[in-house]
Order: sequence, then C-alpha cells, then structure tokens
Amino acid sequence: MTSIAPTWIVLARDVSESVVVSGQRRTVVAAVLDAATGMVVNVTPGTSSEDVLRRALKGALVRPAAPLPKAVPELLVCPPELVESVRSAAAALTKLAGAQITEGAGMDDAEEIFDSIVGHMQGREQPVDPPGVGDWRILYDALKSYVDATPWRRWTDSDWFRTTLEIDGASVERACLVLGNAGLQHGFNAVADPEMFERLAVDESSRRNPLQHMDEALVVHLDPWRETKGVYADKARRYGWPSEERFVPSLLTVRDGGPADLSCTDTRLLTLALQAVLTEDARRLTVVNAAASATTTGEVVFDDGSIGLFRVTRPR
Repeated sequence: MTSIAPTWIVLARDVSESVVVSGQRRTVVAAVLDAATGMVVNVTPGTSSEDVLRRALKGALVRPAAPLPKAVPELLVCPPELVESVRSAAAALTKLAGAQITEGAGMDDAEEIFDSIVGHMQGREQPVDPPGVGDWRILYDALKSYVDATPWRRWTDSDWFRTTLEIDGASVERACLVLGNAGLQHGFNAVADPEMFERLAVDESSRRNPLQHMDEALVVHLDPWRETKGVYADKARRYGWPSEERFVPSLLTVRDGGPADLSCTDTRLLTLALQAVLTEDARRLTVVNAAASATTTGEVVFDDGSIGLFRVTRPR
C-alpha cells in the first residue's frame, strides 16, 4: 500500500529576546510540523534563518521526531514572509526538489505550537491541555477590556475581589488583585491563597523564591511594547493587540513552584476572573450608592459553546 506524502508546516522566528544561548548574540529557531497531526517533526536552533531552515528541513527528512516515520513531503506551507527563504532551503536538498511551496493562511494553531516550543526552551512547564485559538481570542478580548477600563485608577493592591469561578460544573475560589495603582507594575493576579502575599512581605526566605508559594496563581504583567519579551509580544500581535496600546500583556501560571504556560483551563479561569472584576468595577461606577459587599454574577460563553460562570464579591 502506497503511503500518502505528508504536508509540512515550516516556521522560523528570531527568539533572541526570549532565548539566550551562551556565545550567541542572535538566536533563530526553525520548526517543521506535520500538518495532519500537528506533531513536531524537527526543531533546530541557530544564528540565521537561512541556516536553520535548511538544517531543520534536512533533519525532518533524515531524523524525524518519534513516532513519525521518515517521509518526503509534497507540500511545504509557511508564512508569506518565509516563502523565499523556505524555497531556497528546499532547493539545497535533493529530496525536496519536487516539493511545492505555498503561503499558509490562518496559521494560528501552528504558531501556538511554536509558542510552546519557545516556552519549553525558556524553561516553562508546558500544559497537557493547551488552549485552542478560540480560547486565546476570548482571553485577549477580556484583557483588552481590562486595559481599556483602567481599573487600577480605582483599586489598590489591598482591594481583593473574592471570586467563585465555575467551568464544566467544577468551581474554584480565586482572590483577584488589580495591580498598578502605585504606578509601578500594572497587571492582574488571580490566586488560590491571598495570604501568601502577606507571608512574602514578612518572610525573607519566601521572598528569595516567591514562586514556591504561588502554585495555581494566574499572573498578568502589563508592560510597554519595548519591555515585553518577544514570545508575548508576538502572541499579542497575532490576536490583534493594537500597536498604539500603552500596555502589552505577558501571561503565566505557577505549577510545582515554577513558571508554566497557561493550560486551556487556566485561560478560561483567567477570562472569568477578569470578567468578574470588570463586572464588579462597572457596577460600582454605574450604580449610585452601590453596596460594597453585594455579590455580582455573570457568565462567559467559550468558543466551544460551553458556559463559564462567575460570582464576585469585594468586601470592605
């Protein structure tokens, strides 16, 4: 039985701002993905796009990552800006002489896989249930609403929002904190244990390794474009973050005392937490003599049609 020639997706990025390699001033990473499965065929780092693309394609031909078999693709798909570089790299490899090269459209799923590769290279734990493109879009919409609302003008880092967040019938409690009132670090935290910040303030040993005390925390840093690492800036651009926006979000969570990239569940919890705080903030702005301890509820419809619920209270 004759096997069908695969289609490969070919990507490359300059990740110098995110990944530091000793002895290199510039770091470029190329990745070859199997279009049918989304599996990584080859990842190759180097110092120039032309070099890493050629070596990544050669590695994919002769040493594909398990469990993929050796194969010669008939189609190479890449972003428009890489077409000529991929064409040149393929021309240097005899087995790819007959491969067709085309521009890809709607490559967000492939770019998310590349983000995971970069996150792994940076030392962040990767989730077993990565978010889909739809989850990221809804989260970035919530983040944009948060930045537009500037809630840090009204709340300080002692104003905790108590939330209950429910996904697929399972609920968790999270304490949410708006950051930026003092004009230092803008952002947002949703944590399982708000008392950990009190411990960090008084316990020097805890301050030396704060992540050890922040498991399950969902962390958003908002920084200017020039201060935002490439992997986060690239993701923000892909999801339509305005170039003129003052702040750009960087996102992470904490697992087993170390930094980790967000899972599907994490993105949904963070979306709910942001929406909960925004809803309560808006209530305080629009309702005359709004009760300080009233409970506000709401919901978010996710991309797959499932509904997340939130309940939020900010006690005085």
